[in-house]
Amino acid sequence: MKKIALISATLLLIGSAAVMAQNKPQAVVAVETAPGVLKVAEGVQFQGKFKSVDPKTREVVIVGPNGNEFKTVLGDEVKNFNQIKVGDLVTLTHVEILVADIKKPSKVEIRERIETEKAVRAKLGDKPAAAIERQVKVVADVTAVDEKKGTLTLRGATRTLDLKVKDPKVLKGVKVGTQVEATVTEIIAIEVTAPKK
Repeated sequence: MKKIALISATLLLIGSAAVMAQNKPQAVVAVETAPGVLKVAEGVQFQGKFKSVDPKTREVVIVGPNGNEFKTVLGDEVKNFNQIKVGDLVTLTHVEILVADIKKPSKVEIRERIETEKAVRAKLGDKPAAAIERQVKVVADVTAVDEKKGTLTLRGATRTLDLKVKDPKVLKGVKVGTQVEATVTEIIAIEVTAPKK
């Protein structure tokens, strides 16, 4: 998918110093733990600047904060291409959120995996923008716990997974036979904006 290629390209452009009125890359991590509960949110944002835009070939050159350049062709899925101008900024925001709770065992054995995806795009005539939200909800059985090693084995609807837990507090009270209910949400947004004057 070419939209993902543009997102990957934007990631390649990022460096530690800002030039040409671009924002420096920004990152945030928030973690909350308690016995049997884990909440983690991570987010990062990057910016690049359009150096050239060829309306006939749809080829663009984007310059990152360190002056490194990335050349790519934006396909038809990039709506409102004609609104992109030299000097415009392209901003990529990526957020991942994990919420996991340990549940008491149920008499009914339930393991499930539900995936959803939502997407939005800019209105006709606006500068290009799009956002995708993917969410995976999982209910899995705890089949093994090793507090000393900090590992947890989960059997879900489609596979079994061994997890290494960084914070041992999360495993307190977790026993074989309990269930983990987890939701992972990923949001990717990309937006083209005119530079601030």
